[in-house]
This record gives sequence, structure tokens and C-alpha cells, in this order.
Amino acid sequence: MPDISRPITMGLLIVLLSAAAHSAAIERDDFRLSGYVRGMPSVQLDDDFSDPAFATLLHNRLNVRWDLSGSVNLDAEGRNRLFYNESFRDIPDIRDLFGRDEGLVDMSWVWLSDGSWLGHSEVDRLFLSWRSGDWRVRAGRQRINWGINLVSNPNDLFNVYSFFDFDYEERPGADTVRVQHYLSHLSSVELAVSPARDDRDSVAAARYSFNRLGYDFQAIGGYYRDRSALGGGWAGSLGEAGFKGEATWFYDLERTPGVRRGNVVAAAGLDYMFAGGTFGVIEFLYNGGHERRRDDVFSVTEPLRADNIMFSEYAVTVSADRSFSPILSGGVSTMWLPDIEAGFIRPRMEYSVAQDLDFEVVAQMFAGGRGTILEDAGIGLFASLQYSF
Repeated sequence: MPDISRPITMGLLIVLLSAAAHSAAIERDDFRLSGYVRGMPSVQLDDDFSDPAFATLLHNRLNVRWDLSGSVNLDAEGRNRLFYNESFRDIPDIRDLFGRDEGLVDMSWVWLSDGSWLGHSEVDRLFLSWRSGDWRVRAGRQRINWGINLVSNPNDLFNVYSFFDFDYEERPGADTVRVQHYLSHLSSVELAVSPARDDRDSVAAARYSFNRLGYDFQAIGGYYRDRSALGGGWAGSLGEAGFKGEATWFYDLERTPGVRRGNVVAAAGLDYMFAGGTFGVIEFLYNGGHERRRDDVFSVTEPLRADNIMFSEYAVTVSADRSFSPILSGGVSTMWLPDIEAGFIRPRMEYSVAQDLDFEVVAQMFAGGRGTILEDAGIGLFASLQYSF
């Protein structure tokens, strides 16, 4: 019988820390704190709905913003997670998988790893920001979102995320220095540099964004992990539908014999608000850097790379979301990966139990993908209750 006293104690500390921090934050106007505590039991099934495996997660997030002066702010955000999952016993490197931090500074800690129990904390935002007139400067761990599309973002060189990780809506950050200059209310230039422990893994790029003929355009170029990167994107409308797209061309700075030196990653999509209130999206992805992976199934929710953004060469995503009432909403997302003969569907429903208290049920179902990481992903059924503050 495993000793559950430590995990229960740590779980209670997470909840108490959130409550104490929330109470203290309301005493100062220049110090603001938000976050949530989420409990999420789940069951994992094989693709034929057999062999159930039960798990649970206690997830706490804290977001702090401190106004140091009229032009300088300090932001710090992070999450604490306590897992119980019987499958962890069969993964000898599970501690390394969760504790890995690819940033310049290691801000990820596994503070509990005991059989089926795992406790993990990480800081994914920690930066100083300065603003003056048309200039903005940020230094530290932050999220730089250069992506335009609603699903796949080939222009997002700094913070690629996993579409399948629905429990991480904040998305990861990167250790970066970012300088922005607004030329007008419709155009700007910016430069961002993200050094890495290994110089070959660093990223440095510039972006120019502007508006023409009712469309927002951007052009990007720079260095991406020992490759050059050149791309751009747009956002506008076709009739009453939104029309978005982005593409980036990557090219090895050094030739490797037998390896294709360059590739393109591109995605485009349409979104439309129907008369009944349903918001629909369809998006097409070409992932020219596709390389088959056969990692552990837990890596499905791990971010890939901007030059190899999906587990397949092609992907078609269709989603629909709707609010049925002020307290009830739902939706479904589907993805087809034709070249690996795989599919994915995620239905969800969310209900507002009370102010700041939400209940959600989500299913993630994978099928096909023989010989790929998706083959064993199976079916996950999740229920969560979240208190936000």
C-alpha cells in the first residue's frame, strides 16, 4: 500500500497557498494576483473502450503582476500540479519527462515522485516590462505569440504549443528579450532574442506587421535553432468569413549529407459565426518538416517545433463552439491526418456552477496512426471542477 500522506499534504498546501495569496493580494492596488485551483479526475481507455486506467490531477495556477512604477511592471506566473496515475510506474524516466525545462534558466521542479504519485511545479512567466511612448521592452520568461491561425502557427518561432494539451490554455513561455516599436496604430516592428544553453538551439528573429486593403500582414525573418527562417502571414476576411494564414520556410545553415536542407510549414483557414451563434473553424496544415516519432504516449501533449509542428505531413482541423445559454457552452474539435491514417476528436461541455466555479467534461479520442505516437494514445475522458480567483 503506497504512503499517500505526502501527496495529500502537498495537495492541501497548494489549495491553502492559493487561498492565502488571494486574500493578501486584495490589500494593495499595485499588486494583483489571479489564478485557479482545478481538480480533474480522468479515465484512459484503449481505442476499443477497454482496459480502463484511472488518474487524477490537482492543478493550481498563480498569476502575479506588480506595478513597480508608472512604466515598469514585474509579472510572475506558474503552476503547481499533483498527479496520481498508475501508468507512471511503468515509465522509468517519468521524473525527467516532467522536470525538463528547455529554457536558459531551469525553472521546473519535480518535488514528488513516488510510484503513481508525481508533484511538479514550474514558472512559465517571469519578466520585467517597460513602456514609454511607442516603445515596449520585455526581458525574462514570457510568451511571444507571433502566430495568426487558431490551430497551427508556423510563424510562432518562440512558443510552439500542443493542440492536444487542453489543460494548458496559458501555453508555455520562453526566456527572451523582446523590443517593440509601434510605427502607427496599424504597424509595428519588433525584435526578439531567445538564447539557449546550447547556442545552436537559440532563436532570434524580427517581425514587421502592417495593414493594407483591410488585411493585417506580417513578415518575419531570423535564426531558428541553427536554421534560417523566413515567413509571413495575414488575417482578414472573405465576405463574412475570417480568412487567416501563415507560412515559414526553414533552411539549414550547415549541410548534412543525405538530409533535406530546407522545408516549408504552412497553414491557412476560415472561421465563420453562424446565425444561430455557432463559431466554426476549418484549417489546413502542410508540415513539410514532418518526421515520424515513436515516443512515449505521454509526449503527445508535448510541444513540437515550428519547423516540424505536427505528427504528420498534412492535417485538416474542423471545430465548432457554441454558447447555449449564459451558463452552458460546448463544442467539438476534429482533426484528420491523412498521410498517417489517423484521426482525433475532442467534444466538450462547460457549465458555470456559480460565480468563479466552473464544471467541464472533455473527451479526447485518437484513432489510427499505425507506427506513430498516436497509435497508443487511445481515449481519455476528463471531468474538471475549477475555482478561479
